[in-house]
Amino acid sequence: MILAARATRGHRTPLSQKENSVSFPAVTHNLSAFGLANRPEFRFLDLFFPWIFVISVAGFLAAWVVVAILERTGLSRHIWHLPLFFLALVILLSSIIGFVCFP
Repeated sequence: MILAARATRGHRTPLSQKENSVSFPAVTHNLSAFGLANRPEFRFLDLFFPWIFVISVAGFLAAWVVVAILERTGLSRHIWHLPLFFLALVILLSSIIGFVCFP
């Protein structure tokens, strides 16, 4: 019984050979929200900005909107430390936007 369990446990197929597996580039290609902006730099008025700057600004603005909505509805009183929550939200939203855009 133990030998049969070890024999089946030792035989593993790689993830890329499974029927329902998908490669990472295929997933990121389908999640790419900005096809034209999918470059290492972002050009604005003959200035090149690094993509991480554009992602960070978008994450900052999205977090600002979320915190403004929380303040407006009064839900921010349930948050212990609002500036720390804002910083964590900026990092979270910047990471999500960066993953979706994936330059």
